[in-house]
Amino acid sequence: MTQIIAGTKTNFSIDPDILALLPEQGCIELQHDAAGKVHAFHTHPVDEILIVISGRLNFKWEGGERVCNPGDKILLPAGTLHESEALEDAIYAIATRPPASLATGN
Repeated sequence: MTQIIAGTKTNFSIDPDILALLPEQGCIELQHDAAGKVHAFHTHPVDEILIVISGRLNFKWEGGERVCNPGDKILLPAGTLHESEALEDAIYAIATRPPASLATGN
């Protein structure tokens, strides 16, 4: 059953870096990975931007690897082969956008 509950929270802040990810139309995903969760090597057809909010991720991509901590941003162009493993419970924001070449028509 659909319900609308009268507002009780009127002060909600969003980190400006996360707000900057919000596309003109669309959404930002919040991902929660329990410690040990692995997203095996894969690619996306869209550009992806991640901001680690809490926890740590071991992030691997073609030609690199880094442990990412809260506040770190990960910029992944479309087609980048990558993998992540949560070294502890981790929460991160993910925004996707069409690749720059598609967005500009090039």
